[in-house]
Amino acid sequence: MHLLPHIRASWIPRGTRQQVATPGKNRQVTLFGALEMATGTWHYTLGRRSAAAFVVFLQMLLAAHPTAPVVAVLCDNDSIHHAKAVTAYLAGHPRLRLLFGARYSSHDNPVERIWAALKAHLANTAVTWPGRLRQVHAFFRQRSPTQMLTTAAPWSSPWLPRNYAQNFRSSA
Repeated sequence: MHLLPHIRASWIPRGTRQQVATPGKNRQVTLFGALEMATGTWHYTLGRRSAAAFVVFLQMLLAAHPTAPVVAVLCDNDSIHHAKAVTAYLAGHPRLRLLFGARYSSHDNPVERIWAALKAHLANTAVTWPGRLRQVHAFFRQRSPTQMLTTAAPWSSPWLPRNYAQNFRSSA
């Protein structure tokens, strides 16, 4: 996620120029997120885009679900998800399973829909990068589990069983 303002379509009076202060370098932070599809509970962390940071996120997910027989995580095909450190961590934790979607089909991943909602929420807000981080945390704090499930639209994902739209609440 880029921490500088993301400018989309905007309106200004004719003959004037839009000015957005930027420091010259774009700061970035990686967001790791997971949605528990049965309850709508959202887990996320901010960090660097590295295999070590992803392993820390996986540890957080396992700690959040200590009694679950299996914790399945749907991932895109980013290189950090296939890194040696991640593979070694998975070998020592049989409860954790990574499922990989088809290449170039991020639209099928429910979490990608949440990222799109976050980016739409942050667009056209020119704040400092610490302010941007506060906006990210506020976005997730203000959303209820029901809103997260609705945003992710789990009933339209090809990864879930056909009757999932009817029974996703009963499994919670």
